[in-house]
Amino acid sequence: MEKSLEKQLEEAFRMPGVSGIVCVDNNGLCLGSKGTVPKQSCGSLSALTQQASKLSTGANGPTPVICLESEHGTVLIKKTDKLTTAIFKTS
Repeated sequence: MEKSLEKQLEEAFRMPGVSGIVCVDNNGLCLGSKGTVPKQSCGSLSALTQQASKLSTGANGPTPVICLESEHGTVLIKKTDKLTTAIFKTS
């Protein structure tokens, strides 16, 4: 799994405008990252997706994609079963 995750991180990091990408588990542990990613954000990213999923309707509904925007760029956050992925994009 480790090599597969690294390959996926590298592929996503090559997308235009991506400055960083991070994958964390449900406990906020960083499983892998590429580029510029604030390391202290891992736990917050996981907690944010857990709270956002409570806002979506239906227990079996799609997991929301969170988009945070600032003057420095955008962060897209998505949670799957056991993994939260955040993609950092520069403006």
